[in-house]
Amino acid sequence: MTATDTADARVAGTHALAGLGWMLLAQACFAAMNVSARLAGSGVPWPEVASARFLVGALLAWGIAQSRGASLAITDRRTSWMRAVFGTLSAVCTFYALTSRRINLGDAATLGATAPIFVALLAPSMLGERSGRAVPLAAAIAFAGVALVLEPSFESALDVAMVATLGAFLYAIALISLRRLGGGESHEAVVFHFSCVALATMTALAIPGWRTPSARDLGWLAATGVTGGLAQLAMTRAYALDRAARVSTLTFIGIVLTHLLAIPVFGEHPGWSQAVGAVLVMGAGALLVRSV
Repeated sequence: MTATDTADARVAGTHALAGLGWMLLAQACFAAMNVSARLAGSGVPWPEVASARFLVGALLAWGIAQSRGASLAITDRRTSWMRAVFGTLSAVCTFYALTSRRINLGDAATLGATAPIFVALLAPSMLGERSGRAVPLAAAIAFAGVALVLEPSFESALDVAMVATLGAFLYAIALISLRRLGGGESHEAVVFHFSCVALATMTALAIPGWRTPSARDLGWLAATGVTGGLAQLAMTRAYALDRAARVSTLTFIGIVLTHLLAIPVFGEHPGWSQAVGAVLVMGAGALLVRSV
């Protein structure tokens, strides 16, 4: 190995670690957003919660771009629109599940965290990335965990749980599209474009059932927007630095943080099947980390 090869390997390793670090930050922000969204959803319909999330997200991306002098131009329009459309469809499912009182917040987060499994399954064909031998086993473990999480909600909230899982699948396609963008656009441009598309969609959904938020609701709506916007920026940065299959596996950290926050805030105490299911989903994520 030449000196140049060694230097390139060190740079790649540094980028990989930085990508994982940005993803950890994103998951902490997403967990805070989950809690804020559930609290905001107790006062206003879920489309309004989602609208606030993407309004603040767009403003945050615009402000950071202005301060950095970064361009908000989109060069790869086809891929950007694919990312925005699938991301928006995923957000519809996600916010519907997050604000529903028929399912525990931790369970909604667990189902949403199956996205890395879908990414790992789809990445070889859609991105040409190498897939580890453990991917089929990890997928089987994860979906066994999903079945356990769904068991207590099978009759009362199966529809909500299935919507959350559909959101994870759509989110995986959005993440793969994000990886395809690479470094052609600024991170702020990617987030701003997606946020604008999602904001327009959520606002259209919110208008028919609009409910004027109280001062308390406005506070939680703002918190949802800020934490969600920061999470989106951090995640976009992570996917620009490392492989999609590896970076996405750290989303299981968001499950742990959401469950921990939901216990004191909402008094959630998952049953044995939910707890085992969450552990299986996280275990599948950990297995993917070792295989990619």
